[in-house]
Amino acid sequence: LSAAAMADTYGLGVVTSIGGSKPATAEKDGAAQVDSTICSVVLGEDGKIKAVTFDVAQTKVAINAKGEITADMTAEQRTKVEKGADYGMQKASKLEKGEWFQQAAAFEEFCIGKTPEEVLGMKTMKKDDHHQAVPDEEDVKTTVTIDVGNFLKALDKAVKNAK
Repeated sequence: LSAAAMADTYGLGVVTSIGGSKPATAEKDGAAQVDSTICSVVLGEDGKIKAVTFDVAQTKVAINAKGEITADMTAEQRTKVEKGADYGMQKASKLEKGEWFQQAAAFEEFCIGKTPEEVLGMKTMKKDDHHQAVPDEEDVKTTVTIDVGNFLKALDKAVKNAK
């Protein structure tokens, strides 16, 4: 059988937020940014997470001081996972596998075999204003330093949508 057996249930959850937006000035374009966090989950018969995937579509639209869109509206909009190493987080990370997609994969591994309630109830901490819900669990905090708050919200939606 495939990873999703007949008795398994599958769910999808998406959480959208507006963040990273900044106003335009006479010297520099501003940007409107929308982040959509996506979670797909497979729950086994026992209710535990059998498979889970997280990704974020982070869409930025450049706008000049006149309010005109200056972004290339035909450009491909890749998700953070699709960008891979091009996302460029490794240079700011102290982790060996510090790219965004690597940390997301580490969080996915943390979730496997746990119930959704165990994952949703995990301890998190505020690292700074941009990282309000960073894992504070021994077996994941050494591999994941990104904010997982919207991951948890998207997982909750995916579990509620599981059929």
